[in-house]
Amino acid sequence: MADENPKGAPRAVPIIFSDPLIDLLKQEVGGWLAGVEEDLETPGLEDPEESVREAAVWRRLLEALDRREVMLPDEEARATMEAATEGYEEAAEYTLATLRHDAHLALLDLLGGESTRTDDR
Repeated sequence: MADENPKGAPRAVPIIFSDPLIDLLKQEVGGWLAGVEEDLETPGLEDPEESVREAAVWRRLLEALDRREVMLPDEEARATMEAATEGYEEAAEYTLATLRHDAHLALLDLLGGESTRTDDR
């Protein structure tokens, strides 16, 4: 769902996904957050400010999933979710990757990203 008024004030948009889809997205987003937090503990991290920003985005998305409501527009969340979604394009475990990828695309669509499918799913 693209935001129709990107210059307007942020507005709450309901997340109307099934419980299993919400649960799957919470697991995925939580995993990405844990990975970034682990990176932040790494000495000599190349760009710690970017990792701090990314962790804040994942926390914001977890909170949105818990509330079932996301504040839009959120360009940081859209861009971060888009980058994570693209990472699943080449996943080895196709069935699980497809299930997760579809969940990612649903959240990306809600955030206003462009989800393009390369197959007939």
